[in-house]
Amino acid sequence: MKKIKKKKSASHAVPAFLVGWTHGEPPPPGYVAAWFDEAYGGPLRIRFLASTGHHHFEAAHTNWIAEVNIEPSTEMVEQWQGRLQWEQTRLALLFPQANTPPDRRDAVLHVARMARGVTLLTDGTSYDVATGTYLNPSDWRDRDLEVFRITDHIQVEHREDVQRARMWFHTRGLTKFGLDEIETFQPMGLSSREVEATVLRVAGYLIGQGKNPKVGERIVLDGSGPQVTVVRHRTDPVYGIPLAFREFTLE
Repeated sequence: MKKIKKKKSASHAVPAFLVGWTHGEPPPPGYVAAWFDEAYGGPLRIRFLASTGHHHFEAAHTNWIAEVNIEPSTEMVEQWQGRLQWEQTRLALLFPQANTPPDRRDAVLHVARMARGVTLLTDGTSYDVATGTYLNPSDWRDRDLEVFRITDHIQVEHREDVQRARMWFHTRGLTKFGLDEIETFQPMGLSSREVEATVLRVAGYLIGQGKNPKVGERIVLDGSGPQVTVVRHRTDPVYGIPLAFREFTLE
């Protein structure tokens, strides 16, 4: 392990995952590396980001890098405790690498693996910030972290818009990939399964492209099937923070 002093952290404003727990000290970085090497074959390289202490570090495997702050400031802990109404007294924050290629699937998969490790080592609870989901240690067993599976990282939710007699379908999770969330509207009473599947297909296409579509852009999924057109870009604070959405219509 190598300790270096960096002038500027790569931290994002919002972490990809939080891990909270109550009992026990934060696991040392060496324990995290040993767990990763056993679980995924390693090697996991640790590079410290602070001139003193071992709480803030980068965890790198091949060219994938996750930033881990396993003992953040009291102010930051209290901020997230209030937001999530958590009673856990300990908190770890995990971020994907700041400068990643357009296709971020490997980077997001790596930070998810690291979140799983910290969750298991602390017997804590992890919170996927983008999707708003909680994962206890046992919940990670059903998530295939050997390969990228979009449903492990993206959720499709829908709500009724009674006044306009329509359903609102939208993603939660694309922000982890540096993208706006996507949305579409359908009349009430129609089957939601097909629409949800299409939303996931559009999300997968955009993750592969690594960039937001422009308003007016047309997308043909997999070279066949439905064609979608991006018709609007807006911001909505529906989940307590401003989220950017790009609306598409089916053709």
